[in-house]
Amino acid sequence: MPSSDQDQVTPLAFAAIHPTTTNDEEDPSTKPRRRLLRRRCVLCCATCTTVLVLIAIIIVILAFTVFKVKEPKMTMNSMTIQGLSAITRSSSASGFNVTVVADISVKNPNAASFKFGSSTTSVYYKDGLVGLAYGPPGNARAHRTFRVNVTVDVMGDQLVGDVDLMAEVMGGVVGMKSSTMVGGRVKILGIFKHHVDVMMNCSMSIAVLNQSILDQNCNHRVWL
Repeated sequence: MPSSDQDQVTPLAFAAIHPTTTNDEEDPSTKPRRRLLRRRCVLCCATCTTVLVLIAIIIVILAFTVFKVKEPKMTMNSMTIQGLSAITRSSSASGFNVTVVADISVKNPNAASFKFGSSTTSVYYKDGLVGLAYGPPGNARAHRTFRVNVTVDVMGDQLVGDVDLMAEVMGGVVGMKSSTMVGGRVKILGIFKHHVDVMMNCSMSIAVLNQSILDQNCNHRVWL
């Protein structure tokens, strides 16, 4: 056999090296998925922003239209004077007791409730204060009317001996004036709060016989 030195030596083949994916390289198959997720996030954010803007616009429109604060209205339904006839029979302040009972309505034209505190009612005769009383607080619901009865104890020493008053009582008609002040607030949608003050000044002629109002003139002032 020929010598082994003469045999052709076949070199060893190099091992095939396959490229491996490292952490720094992105798998091409994940790119479309990430793009889809990004688009969905952008669309979701845009939708939420649009909805919030629309809600804000709707609230503002309602606040200035349907829920716009309107002026509450007060009405003097009746005023009775008890004990007037005793003035003509007494010459001292302790000899009689005069009281004025005022029936007042508070109408709320708003689409939200009007919560008000204690009312203040003053009674005047010839521009002189003769009585002062405080009515209870209350809550006039939306588009409803709240009625308040206020009893005023008249200062007898301010009336006794007044020649003009006695003449009016004997004539059957007494002229009186009243002033009522109510303060409260209107809360709209649980967000918007508006403080409201209402004042009503009235002058009236009252029949002594049946305590009815013969003539009445009232004016309102409202502060929003």
